Amino acid sequence: MAQRVQAVERALNLLEALVASHNPPTIPELAKAAGVNRSTTWRLMNTLVHFELAERIDDSGHYKIGSGAIRLAAAADGTSMVRRARPVLESVAAKTDGSAFLEVATRGQLVVVDYCRSNSPIQVDLTGLDVPLHCGSVGKLYLASLPNDELEVFLARALDPLTPFTLTNPATLREEIYEARKNGFAYNYKEHREEWCGISASIRDRAGRTLAYLNVTLPTFNTTEPGLRDLTPIMSEAAKEIEELFINLPE
Repeated sequence: MAQRVQAVERALNLLEALVASHNPPTIPELAKAAGVNRSTTWRLMNTLVHFELAERIDDSGHYKIGSGAIRLAAAADGTSMVRRARPVLESVAAKTDGSAFLEVATRGQLVVVDYCRSNSPIQVDLTGLDVPLHCGSVGKLYLASLPNDELEVFLARALDPLTPFTLTNPATLREEIYEARKNGFAYNYKEHREEWCGISASIRDRAGRTLAYLNVTLPTFNTTEPGLRDLTPIMSEAAKEIEELFINLPE
């Protein structure tokens, strides 16, 4: 039998225990489930957090799968979630007449892993575009996934008003982020650039942990703010389809 590295095996066992847990587990719970002592579990989990394969979600020490796992899935072969989600993106782009994007968070940055343009002659392209978290719909969902202490650190910063519509008041932005945390949807209407708007949905696992984000971006010249919000049912259905792809990935 090929030689194996014990520390790697233990780290992978901890990841397996993390995935199998219905609720975000603590270090003692992970140690028990994986058969690893607590001090070793603590060191290995810190390493997994560093590489974003795991994430500590609150001061009580609960953990969830990190965005690094999604990046690995995105780089997988033809059975990967990204390729299987492609028909969903195409359907969303056709139904909304907007450009559909699948995004993940990595080290505080949002990365587009796949996209599908609409047939509209007016295109909005987010690929490679740096959208500050406070004025993009995906950014608001990412902020909603943060622990409250990290969110408050972010809200204490000076938030740049990129347009007259950008939310820079911490109380107003906090309220919108809390609503996004509860419902799994966020909106941006002229907040980053006045010529475009966006709606995003969280893609979550069965334990409610955010795995990725589905975004649709449209031009504002033919999209009203109520019209943007009317797309919520389409986004909800599409997000559920992609969630099923995550859950039912082949072994």
